Amino acid sequence: MNKDAAETLAIRAIAHIAGDDELLEGLFAQTGIGIDDLKAGITSNDVQLGALDFLLSHEPFLMGFVEDSGYAPEDPARAQVILSGGPIWQD
Repeated sequence: MNKDAAETLAIRAIAHIAGDDELLEGLFAQTGIGIDDLKAGITSNDVQLGALDFLLSHEPFLMGFVEDSGYAPEDPARAQVILSGGPIWQD
């Protein structure tokens, strides 16, 4: 997974969260951001990391995302590492 793929995954995660009122409220509560921040910052590294942190904080959230998106369960954690400045995975 490269940085572009990690960003794409994070944006898809944000879209997944935004499509579920319960998840969206949970994201707002956990991160302190609001809807305007989310919309304005969808391409922001901080917002993307916040969304991934939120999904990774609770396994049912994570599994709902990967089941809906077709990603492997480890992909959001890989994306989080990459977006945090960590190593790039060679697929």
